[in-house]
Amino acid sequence: MRIVRRKALAKITIITLAAVVALFAAVYLISPALFLTLGNNKGGAAAAELFASDRLNIALFGFDGNKSRKASSSVFRTDTIMVASLDLKAKKASLVSIPRDSYVKIAGTDVYDKINAAYVYGYNAGEGEEKHRSGIDAAVRTVEDFLGGVPIHYYVAIDMDGVAEVVDQVGGVYFDVPYEIRTNYGRGRLLVDKGYQLLNGKKFLHYVRDRSVGGDFGRASRQQGILIEALHQIKERGKLRDIPALYRSIQDNLETDLSAAQIAQLALFGLKLNTGEITTHLFEGSCQTAPKNGLNISYVVIDEKKRVELIEAVFGVKVSERPQITLPGPVQHKPEPATEPLPSEPPAAPPESSEPPPPAEEPAPEIEPPEVVEPDPSGDPEEPADPEDDPAPVEDPEE
Repeated sequence: MRIVRRKALAKITIITLAAVVALFAAVYLISPALFLTLGNNKGGAAAAELFASDRLNIALFGFDGNKSRKASSSVFRTDTIMVASLDLKAKKASLVSIPRDSYVKIAGTDVYDKINAAYVYGYNAGEGEEKHRSGIDAAVRTVEDFLGGVPIHYYVAIDMDGVAEVVDQVGGVYFDVPYEIRTNYGRGRLLVDKGYQLLNGKKFLHYVRDRSVGGDFGRASRQQGILIEALHQIKERGKLRDIPALYRSIQDNLETDLSAAQIAQLALFGLKLNTGEITTHLFEGSCQTAPKNGLNISYVVIDEKKRVELIEAVFGVKVSERPQITLPGPVQHKPEPATEPLPSEPPAAPPESSEPPPPAEEPAPEIEPPEVVEPDPSGDPEEPADPEDDPAPVEDPEE
């Protein structure tokens, strides 16, 4: 797989909202439309670079980084992971979400951890300027392994600032927000009102990041719904010609290994795609707990039978069913027994007595403390929805 570093992206002269959102209902929202001049009925640049197959699988990564976080950290997690499976010949598309807390084997290691930490493992294993490339490669290979060997042909990655800027550039997205969005899992200050409204970039970002209702599974489902609705509105408004400002706003916050001509091709595919027929899927599982580094960490353990069934339904590939993982559960930490201080002098011997000593009292039974699940240092258990309030991640997933 060809990896393109961020500096090389400046050479790409086409990135359109239709090119990513229209084709694969991208991780968040990306755009514009120089493809209108490149891809036409006469062929042009878009026709010059055909894909090797009519079936494409594109990994879509949403990084949890933004400008303020980059001041204190150089590595981030892929907190949104989707795979867009495109059938170019049949003009069909499917969007599959992988829960970010999925308990998986990290590619290139013998470690099992949350899938959103794969980039961090790869980044830490790389050296110098290759650290980012190593991180992307680890994230892609971990997704491929999770899919039982189904190939990922390309990737698209965007960070939080890119999402907000793109939404603002297209004039916002009208959406019926089902509930109030607040910081601190719905207990803090109000970020987005309930009801039908025009969401600007910041409010859109609050909505797609919120986990206060339904956790990771609820968030993934809501992301898919608003992305498809956003695509529909963008096409309705004819916003595909807003090229220069939109490209400038995202080129520092987006990267991909798709070439300009390939993006143009995909954009034309997106124009012919009926958004109402995009199928959405989510890998199912259960929340389980396991100890790690002295803490009790919550993971999503994917249902193995349903994983195999979903892969066959979406990608048309039969993969082997793996043994179902069951985590050991939390470790109960018992309090240290209290010790009495040693006396400075030995106690005086009691006076002799002919009466037998009273019976010794039996010690009170030890009461175990209630089970406590500690916060996960590799995630954001109290994710406040507001990216400015959310603490930056640590560089090492093992810390």
